[in-house]
Amino acid sequence: VVHLRKVGEESEVTLELVDGEGKAVIGEDGQGAEVVFRVGVERSFGAALDCLDEEEAWVANERRRVVVTVVSASHLPKKDMMGSCDPFAIVDMDGKEQKTKVVKGTYDPEWNQVLPMGWAGKSPEGSMRITLYDDDLTGKDEIGSAELECSVLFRQRMDEEREVVLGVNDKKGAPVVGKDKQESVVKLRVKLESKVLGLVAAESEQEAWVPAEKRRIVATLLRAMHLPKKDMLGKVDPFVVFEQQGKEFKSSVKKSTYDPEWDGGERIELDWVESE
Repeated sequence: VVHLRKVGEESEVTLELVDGEGKAVIGEDGQGAEVVFRVGVERSFGAALDCLDEEEAWVANERRRVVVTVVSASHLPKKDMMGSCDPFAIVDMDGKEQKTKVVKGTYDPEWNQVLPMGWAGKSPEGSMRITLYDDDLTGKDEIGSAELECSVLFRQRMDEEREVVLGVNDKKGAPVVGKDKQESVVKLRVKLESKVLGLVAAESEQEAWVPAEKRRIVATLLRAMHLPKKDMLGKVDPFVVFEQQGKEFKSSVKKSTYDPEWDGGERIELDWVESE
């Protein structure tokens, strides 16, 4: 597939890491490990010379996710006999939860906290639920929740952030009324992001080779993310190995990090190959 790319053009590639049994590698932070690089094809000659009414169509190997910024909540109720409210929020979509920090002593908390939800290969069913809680010494008291349908979230225009204000309801579906006698609300910003795993589909036909031509793959290694802890002591010292026809091409080692970056990109040149 790589050699079918247009000569001289680079594509950014995101790949999910799997272990020797083909299972997804889970990082120290609980997210799936990934590696990102750019890949292109060079040539050498011998002696010769780019919310909608309908959901935008998915492409092969595409993943999408909703990124939620929990901005604030207002008019929350008093839940304890002593003190005021110590609110936080949990956002739940398709079985994945993200939690904001706790804001102490307020009925009108401000978080402005970005919570990326999980990557999905298709639109999830159901809703995204935002549940507000009051933190206390014995655990948490639920204040109420709000929902947004996933079918709506995944019809957004890609990378356009929108602000949403939702009413907060109790477990019976009735509006929650705050200490100030006004109905509780939560304010969010939501955005839809996309990435494609592996290479974007190649040109419909391979670019023609000429006599005495050779080509090679040039990968520019950018970063990896969410790597797992491998040793009892310390973090991880990652490097990347590209393999072509049994030969290995190794990157430099990055010390003590679960999210290594090869600043400016590290160029890995694979061997030249001739046309068959």
